[in-house]
Formats: sequence, C-alpha cells, structure tokens
Amino acid sequence: MRSTSRLLLVAVMAAAMSAGCRQTYPPDPAHDVDILSDGLPLKGSYYSPGKPGPAVLLIHQCNMNRHAWDSLTPDLVASGLHVLTFDQRGFGDTAGTRADTVQAVEDANSALDYLLAKAGVDARRVAVGGASCGVTYSASLATRRPQIKALVLLSGWADDKARIHISNSQSLAVFGVASEHSGGDAADIRQAVAASENPQSASRIVRGNAHGVTMFDTDPELKRTIVKWLSDRLSLE
Repeated sequence: MRSTSRLLLVAVMAAAMSAGCRQTYPPDPAHDVDILSDGLPLKGSYYSPGKPGPAVLLIHQCNMNRHAWDSLTPDLVASGLHVLTFDQRGFGDTAGTRADTVQAVEDANSALDYLLAKAGVDARRVAVGGASCGVTYSASLATRRPQIKALVLLSGWADDKARIHISNSQSLAVFGVASEHSGGDAADIRQAVAASENPQSASRIVRGNAHGVTMFDTDPELKRTIVKWLSDRLSLE
C-alpha cells in the first residue's frame, strides 16, 4: 500500500510539472479580472494599494503566465503601486493560441486601458514591465502610449522602432536586467538602456544564466532594486 501511494504521488508531481505554464491556481475573486481585447477575455489579476497612486502593467514571459510575477507584486503594492498582470492568449487561464507580436501588443494595450480606468490610478505616472518576449511587447507598447514613464525590462529584446522611441523620449526611463551568461540577453538589454537619454535609466547585469523572472531566485536584491527604482521614477511618497 505504501509503495502504491508513493507511485501515485510521483505520478501527480510529474503531471503537475508537465503542465508547465498551463498550471492553474485557486480562484482569487478579490483580484481576478477579465480584460476584453478584440472580443476575447484575457484573464488578469489586479491589485490596489487602497489609495490613489501610480500604476504598473506586467507582461509575463512566453513560457509562463501572469503568476510569474506573484513574488514581486506584493512589494510593488506595498510601495503604493496599482498592479495589473494578465495571461496572454493561449497562456494560463486565457483561451486561444499564442498571438503574434502585433496582436500581443494590442492585447497589452487593452490591458493598459483597463488599468488606467481603475479608480485611484494616476494616469500620468505609469510603468510597464516585461520579461523575455514581454520585453518586446512592453517596449512596443511604449511607442503608442506617451503616458508610460518607465519600462522595466528583464532578459529581452526591444526592436528598432522601440529603441528609436526610447532615444527620442526624454520622459521615458528604462531599467534593464539580464544575466551575464544567458545567451545574448545582456547585449540586448544594454542596447535598450543605451538608447535612453533619461538620467534615471540604468542596467543591472547579474551573475549566472537565469532568464527573465527566474533572476529573482539568483539575485536576492533584484526585487528590492526594481521596487526602489520604480518608486524613485514615479515619485512615490
């Protein structure tokens, strides 16, 4: 009997691991929201600090879902930020198949509209963060939305149009992070940050080869650094 139970436990654990980015989480009615984008409800999580203030939209990397940000979100909210995360098409609790870049940016735009409509959000002080593919989508979104004052980019690539926008926008600051041995991540992040003329723009290259939000596990100070940078950039009191 004990052997059978052990085999069952191993099978359950293997099934959970194979689910990967399709892992499900318990319903959270206090925070779970639907964001309509081109007729499709994107499943999201919205967190309010309980008072008026700036806001940040977080876009997950394309092998995870919105819960990739769960360890960072409480610190952002505690600092006074309104936070919205969402599952991209075909990820987590959102139906459909993975979108191309054009659709992914449209969905991010819809998510930002949703966030800006929330009570207490200061639409003049908005940041967007992205990891891996989310870097491309975040940077592209900034070219369309001048109210975005800060970008947090983890291990990803900003295209030529986005870098030109970063270069031409004095009001947009960029904080980029990458691991030194994760392919071309460090070079891509340095290129995005170097495009900025804003004095608050900065990069952080961490040890190892972690990619995206997994850098939170390899650099214990990274979350605190991101929160402080956003607090300074968005002038939180």
